Amino acid sequence: MTQQDRPKISVYIAMSIDGYIARKDGGLDWLEYGHVGDEDYGFKKFINSIDALILGRNTYEVVSGFDEWPYNGKRVIVLSHTLKEVRKEAELFCGQISDLVSTLNSEGIKHVWVDGGVTVCKFLEAGLVDEITVSVIAMFLGSGIPLFSEMDKEQTCRLVSSQSYPSGLVQLKYDVVV
Repeated sequence: MTQQDRPKISVYIAMSIDGYIARKDGGLDWLEYGHVGDEDYGFKKFINSIDALILGRNTYEVVSGFDEWPYNGKRVIVLSHTLKEVRKEAELFCGQISDLVSTLNSEGIKHVWVDGGVTVCKFLEAGLVDEITVSVIAMFLGSGIPLFSEMDKEQTCRLVSSQSYPSGLVQLKYDVVV
């Protein structure tokens, strides 16, 4: 599947300096450490650019427990072979990710956000990620859920930009080189 045959696929995610995206229990409270004032680190612009969001099961389970659904107005697809149903604002998918990407393309979806450590790695291994934005929050968690697990395929990236913020957060944007 070439880039012309599918939507643009982006990763936009935060991690600790030591590479964790959540605490061992899935907790995300530590992300607040990276915020100062009203700065959103480009998130509103990014989310306004996407047509659909693909979440892994673990990420879905964490965000579905929030008081407010964070993706109002966006199509949300949850990847899982174990869940039987998802909340009404989302849809469940349990097939091959290449089939899902083809379907989204045929439906006119132009830009997809992929979120969740395992899911990000699966998309990278499949050669389906175009760009990655990683916001590194200035703290060490010491343990937790890593952003990247073992992958069977090396990926080369090209740094597009880097920006530091008063909170200590550093945002790195990469294009994935095919």
